[in-house]
Amino acid sequence: MSNALDQFIMEDVARNCPQQFMEYHKCVSKNREDPTLCAYRQRDLSMCIRQKVPSVQKVMSHCGSLMAQYETCLRENMDSRTINENCIPLLNKMRQCAEAQIQDTPSPINEL
Repeated sequence: MSNALDQFIMEDVARNCPQQFMEYHKCVSKNREDPTLCAYRQRDLSMCIRQKVPSVQKVMSHCGSLMAQYETCLRENMDSRTINENCIPLLNKMRQCAEAQIQDTPSPINEL
């Protein structure tokens, strides 16, 4: 179901932050050689997502501790290159938690 989760959240972001979503993607398309030039657009999109996207807010409130554990795992295992061995189980738990939050929620694209 991870593809369904990705699709669901992408639709919810596009529905609730359409301007920021489009501006970021336009910028990245124009700056393929150096997408870091779009950092300001990425910040705008991230802020909108945190403030206006219900699915992300729900996932963050229920799965935030797993996300924090995963981020810590990434930082701690980056140098030793042991992310796959040590962090993938946390990533899977985080995705399961997120999937549980959107289960039985109508697709945002169907609400347009």
